[in-house]
Amino acid sequence: MAGSPAYTSWVTEPPVETQYELTAGIALWRGDTILVMKRATGFSAGGWFLPGGHVEPGERPAEAATRELLEETGIELDPAGLSLADVMTYQHDGQTAHALIYNAAAPAGVDAVVNEEHLVARWLEPEAYIARFLDAATLRERGAPESAVALAAEVARTVRAAARARGLAAPGAVFQGATGWALGA
Repeated sequence: MAGSPAYTSWVTEPPVETQYELTAGIALWRGDTILVMKRATGFSAGGWFLPGGHVEPGERPAEAATRELLEETGIELDPAGLSLADVMTYQHDGQTAHALIYNAAAPAGVDAVVNEEHLVARWLEPEAYIARFLDAATLRERGAPESAVALAAEVARTVRAAARARGLAAPGAVFQGATGWALGA
């Protein structure tokens, strides 16, 4: 009602802006392996990640994912051939970031040609990738900050979701460390 304190503050107070970053990436599959790349510079330099990057203004996330894949690897895909695997959420520069992660099959006979943003690319089974590059204890031993450990845990969760979406684990399965996949309770 006009003149009431609640109405007045609603009209005169600026809305609170929610700040977040939107990115998109691809779990690119060659058989039962995914493409992972070691970053050379920028955010998480030295870390191993799926290809991906920022969604530009006016760009659809699937278009951003395929554009980033092409820029980072030279591999071209049609955005229509992607399927959403999961949404990864993490903190970056004081903001919440959301990354839409898509699944896609690598075209036959192609391999990644890394650009200046990356040092190397490898095809790894998801659990080998997680054990080698995302293990929390190993990251802590190497002096990684807790924010990097948290990001690694979210990347691992997302990679496992992408594997489940590809049918590489039974529905409802949860990863049980060295014992592999087990059905959830």
